[in-house]
Amino acid sequence: MMDQSMYRRAVALAGAVLLAAPLSSGAQTRSEEEARPIRLREAIEQAQRNAPAVVAARGQERTAAAAGRSAVAAYIPTLTMNAGSARSQGVQFFQGTLVPLRGDPWNYNNGLAATLQLFDGNQRWYELSRTRATADAADAATIQARFDAALQTKQQFYAALAARESEAAARAQLEQAEQQLKASSARFAAGVATKSDSLRSAIQLGNAQLAVLTSQNDLRVANAALTRVIGSQLLVTPALEDSTDTLAELPTEPELEALIGRSPAVMQSEASLMAARASRKSQRSAYLPSLTMSYNYSYTQTSSKFSSSDLWLFSGGNPNRQQLNFNFSYPLFNGLIREQQTVQSDVAMRNAEAQLRDARLGARQNLTQQLRALNNAQARVQVQMAAIAAAEEDLRVQQQRYALGASTLLDLLTSQTQLNQARQALIQARFDGRIARAQLSALIGREL
Repeated sequence: MMDQSMYRRAVALAGAVLLAAPLSSGAQTRSEEEARPIRLREAIEQAQRNAPAVVAARGQERTAAAAGRSAVAAYIPTLTMNAGSARSQGVQFFQGTLVPLRGDPWNYNNGLAATLQLFDGNQRWYELSRTRATADAADAATIQARFDAALQTKQQFYAALAARESEAAARAQLEQAEQQLKASSARFAAGVATKSDSLRSAIQLGNAQLAVLTSQNDLRVANAALTRVIGSQLLVTPALEDSTDTLAELPTEPELEALIGRSPAVMQSEASLMAARASRKSQRSAYLPSLTMSYNYSYTQTSSKFSSSDLWLFSGGNPNRQQLNFNFSYPLFNGLIREQQTVQSDVAMRNAEAQLRDARLGARQNLTQQLRALNNAQARVQVQMAAIAAAEEDLRVQQQRYALGASTLLDLLTSQTQLNQARQALIQARFDGRIARAQLSALIGREL
């Protein structure tokens, strides 16, 4: 009696799972319809426009360009113009008595001052070199940020593709489990199989249904992550056109080693080192004297009535004052501030040299790592494709043997499990290969 009760519960569970499968499929269809399909190239372009890191890098690029223009303008004299007017009215003390103010009540003045530094120990030149190197570093940082955004987009894009492939594999697993449950139930009804076969088939069906639900959830999460990475207001999902890999042939390993020498990370470190060296030279120029030239022009006049024309520079009459000055300055001692700043600039240069050395070694290490990962993934794809073909043939043979009673259900379930594992391993190998190629593109700063 207990065996019959257990069997009825197992059959009821299997029926419930079978009823839940179409509902899950419908939910996934609605989810796919809500998301807008997007091609990989469009997703990368959108991410490179909206990614916060790229926006920040472009801001640094603009800031560096403005600093470069300011360094050039340091060779141009500074100009200052002033103009003003005043009106005097009232009384004043004169010999102990208050008398009205006399004379013209309006007073006008204007002037022009120009200053040019003639010699500063080449500090301006070194500062110009530093700003140019900083601009080069900012350009390299922008390129690096763009490829980092492309890498993040590819990772989420390929994760969504892998989830979609996992869903297809899970549905194939579910279809096999449904057929197996029907076959086991029919054989049990005919008296040629045990209740254990039906129970195991029901368990296999439940596992297949859970695999479908898991893959659907993974796809939704991957779509949401992809939407955030590209900065889209609408939910997106990878387009079906990008489900198949059509990849160009990779450059040879020596060619890739030559490319990493000009990778964005290495170029940024090189530019940072050049800026540090220029800053060090600029700091040492503080030990040299400076020579500055200045010119002042001023004009004042009075009038009995207000006239706006008198406010303008060179408005009339001869200047009351013209002055040309040359100022020579040489600080003998400033509390060892120059020495402190010189040490700081020297330390910054040594740090930049170490960072450049590490960037070159790190690029070489990452190249070796990603190349090996890509080669390994490509080999795994070939192995798993052969394994799937063998597993499918093994499953077909086991199904025929089980139908003839020459093998047990356990042998059949083992073959199904091996096929499912081979499918998942193939999906993972494809995903790893795509990510390794994307890592190589971000490393060398070039689409592969």
